[in-house]
Amino acid sequence: MSDRLSSLDGSFLRVETPSAHMHVAWSATFRRAPDAPPPTLSALRSSVLGRLEQTPRFRRRLAFPPPGMGEPFWVDDEAFDIARHVVVLGEHGETVDDERFHELCDCSLSEPLDRSLPLWRIYLAPRMSDGRCGMVAKIHHALVDGKSAVEVALLLFDVAPEPPPAPEPEWHPESSPGTARLPSAGRALP
Repeated sequence: MSDRLSSLDGSFLRVETPSAHMHVAWSATFRRAPDAPPPTLSALRSSVLGRLEQTPRFRRRLAFPPPGMGEPFWVDDEAFDIARHVVVLGEHGETVDDERFHELCDCSLSEPLDRSLPLWRIYLAPRMSDGRCGMVAKIHHALVDGKSAVEVALLLFDVAPEPPPAPEPEWHPESSPGTARLPSAGRALP
């Protein structure tokens, strides 16, 4: 079943402009344990993919009903690919210092999210010059609300030092109902 955006969430789409993006974001750097290898893009993708079951909307994209038929809907992205959402920050293999990390953060946050895909992205800087790693995450405000910090934390961080491996999820997207059938296929969100 499709979920219709609330009027408030739809307004975040309507007020967005080429110079005022309506995503929320954060950046952080992390120290690695002295004996730990740098994180890898494939490991982060695997970890996030294994946890998307906890945040199903992160696999959903916007679908717009005909004009005058109300707010857009969230529908399963039948072509979901984690590689479009968890990407490297900078060039592959690049070691970045703090100045370059902030520069790359600014560049990534200055780009709007692609509305044809689920509206979130995570960037990884696996190697910083002092041994740390860095991350940047951005999520459209239409996708997240007050509980978003918890949902993103569940995607990225473990509560145990040695978590069990994430199971490979079996996800089967629902077919999109098509533009003409959207208004009758969805349910309103609270």
